[in-house]
Amino acid sequence: MLRIYGIPNSQPVRSVVWLCLIKGLPFELVLTSQNRDAKTPEFLAGINPRGTVPAIEDEGFALWECPAIMIYLCEKHGWNDLWPDDPRHRARVNQYLHFHHRNTRELVVQWSQTLWPRVFGVERPDDDWLRRNTFTGLRDNAAVVEQALRIVDGMLAPTGYLGGGSHATIADLFAYEELGQNQPKYANCSDFRGHPHIERWLETMEALPHHEVAHAVWTLIGDAHRVEGGMRTIARANKEAARRIAELVDGMGRGG
Repeated sequence: MLRIYGIPNSQPVRSVVWLCLIKGLPFELVLTSQNRDAKTPEFLAGINPRGTVPAIEDEGFALWECPAIMIYLCEKHGWNDLWPDDPRHRARVNQYLHFHHRNTRELVVQWSQTLWPRVFGVERPDDDWLRRNTFTGLRDNAAVVEQALRIVDGMLAPTGYLGGGSHATIADLFAYEELGQNQPKYANCSDFRGHPHIERWLETMEALPHHEVAHAVWTLIGDAHRVEGGMRTIARANKEAARRIAELVDGMGRGG
């Protein structure tokens, strides 16, 4: 069985998990924290020398980096709806995957710098604390994020999906984990008013199969401004979200 290493609170991990849930591919989610478990000598030597998640192990084959994992799974299993055969459609999907890392991904700063001071009980974190304890991002993060939102909104305008076409692809799954997480009704870190195509797309993505289970960690943690209980709350949320995912995968395996 496919093994996915990571935790539900990780945006890239959720991309891979949701992909597999949507396609009904059984897997084992091996709870792996990036700051501890992924830094062990065994993990670094056998799974991912970068010490990051997600990573997968598939019949003795280890692979890391979320887009590479998603493309691999699509190509292995023939999921051509999510990774299109048409060269131009695929190129548009690939274009977004490359764009994501230093553009849409920068939204994680808004989430990280809201959540982690609250978790660690730091009321007025200074720049040094934020650099040491959060995803700091680019120096011009606010400008990059605003530009990224304008670009993503424009990409969605023609058809409603990031790769064009009439349905979601892995580009949409990948992007949704950053944008969807920050909505006011979940972590409450970003305001997407003024980007109408993004707002409509968020609703469309929530209608895809198994959204609730794949993203259970969002409601378990809740508003990042109001988290209480420190790291115990985050750990409990990850364990409970992983339990719900495993229960769904088990039901798939039994034909439920």
